[in-house]
Amino acid sequence: MKKFKDDFIFSTSTCSFQIEGGRSLGGRNDSIWDKFTKENFYIPEPGEAAREINSIETASDFYHRYKEDSKIMKHMGVNGFTYNMDWARIMPNDSGIPNEEGIKFYENVFKELIKNGVKPIPILYHWDTPLWLEELGGASDRIFIEHFRQFVKIVFERLGKYTDIWYVNDENSTFTVSSYLQKYSPPLKSNKREFWSALHNLNLSGAICKKEFLAAQESGFIKRDAILGIDHDWSPAVPYDKEDLDDLESCKIFDEYHMNMFLDPNMLGEYPKCFWEEIKKDNVEDIIQKGDMELLKKYTLDLIGWNYYRPTIIASPKRMKEKIEWFNDPGFFITKKAWIVYPKSERYTDWKWLIKPEYLVPGSEKLYSRYKKPLMIIENGMGYFDERINGVVNDKYRIDFLNEHLMQVQKAISEGIPFIGYSLWTYCDIFSPSGGYRKKYGLVGVDFENKTLNRYPKSSFFWYKNVIEQKSTIQEGIDYNKYFNEAKNDYKNSQIWNK
Repeated sequence: MKKFKDDFIFSTSTCSFQIEGGRSLGGRNDSIWDKFTKENFYIPEPGEAAREINSIETASDFYHRYKEDSKIMKHMGVNGFTYNMDWARIMPNDSGIPNEEGIKFYENVFKELIKNGVKPIPILYHWDTPLWLEELGGASDRIFIEHFRQFVKIVFERLGKYTDIWYVNDENSTFTVSSYLQKYSPPLKSNKREFWSALHNLNLSGAICKKEFLAAQESGFIKRDAILGIDHDWSPAVPYDKEDLDDLESCKIFDEYHMNMFLDPNMLGEYPKCFWEEIKKDNVEDIIQKGDMELLKKYTLDLIGWNYYRPTIIASPKRMKEKIEWFNDPGFFITKKAWIVYPKSERYTDWKWLIKPEYLVPGSEKLYSRYKKPLMIIENGMGYFDERINGVVNDKYRIDFLNEHLMQVQKAISEGIPFIGYSLWTYCDIFSPSGGYRKKYGLVGVDFENKTLNRYPKSSFFWYKNVIEQKSTIQEGIDYNKYFNEAKNDYKNSQIWNK
């Protein structure tokens, strides 16, 4: 298998409310996630793979530790860091005037990353609406669009010079479904009108962001060759029975709702047929106002970020009587036409996430075939109950998971898919919306248990370091002991790890 090109981006990804901390510092005000975690605090029993809702006031303390973290990233060898920024830190109220301390914080972070050879790859919005904006109506109100425009305009003018790759939104599908239909994430609503309105407003925000991006390029704030994309968390549909026409039809329906509906507006400037059918059925057609579709058509985006963790196994409803484990999605998905299933014969993580890396290639082929835009994996990782041994973690299960998926990226590139980079989730252990601090994703550990928040390496850290150095995955015979010994020796002897 060919090696990755010299300009391929090897990155890690994370998100401000999950890693940053400093939530009451630097002129910042609360977001909907601050309110949610304070009001719904819950810690499950130890070792239980359940949802933990914990404080994010300090999180992994990136706010104070970004300099040491930048050095650790350099030591790992990454040349990119994908980071969901904190809107509430930059715009702590509705005045339209930025918080200079917030701007300065991100400027310092970007400078420190660049000094260590790491390209900042910012994502402007990841579920974390400022609380003041939520109180004015939030993402489901048109007021969201104008305030987002003010926010991105300031970010591009003040921070645009530091990088040439930007993303507008992260996981619009998970955010809108879990927040406006399922009452799982803040603002904890279950209202179809607000769901469709939030979805449309986020798409319009993408177009508005592109308009401001182009204006910033004209004014010299952003490089002329810089690109702006959207990050989507589509899990490709896989038929329960590849020979069954009904299962295949259900997959087609699933992908229309979960891929086309969330990417077509910002990539093609139009909505798929299912969107128009659904808003008519729910009697909310008035959310589309005069000029909206023209705006979407004029300001499409440049690339697709893709969060690939797993595909979704889909069966037609006729199989409901069969002895299969079913997942009845209470969200917008139409269960009368398709069902998500969890066959016992498949591989799963501790958190019951399906492991099927082989569907990354056909998924990327479908994305490129439809949109003809470059791709980048923005999230791909494994949440697990890690155990420290001699101060570090021997996470060969994570090495296997990541290596298998990165091999598929190589395969996709060899078949003509223009992947510009791979950014795994995540740099270090963080707060997970689905697992709190017990669900470990990082290549770098964070000592939450003893509350020191000190960093320590895992075997996967040195696997990724090796992949980056070799510009290729490990095709066979992974030496887990080698990476574990490197982690132990480096933790003991290197000055970058605080003990």
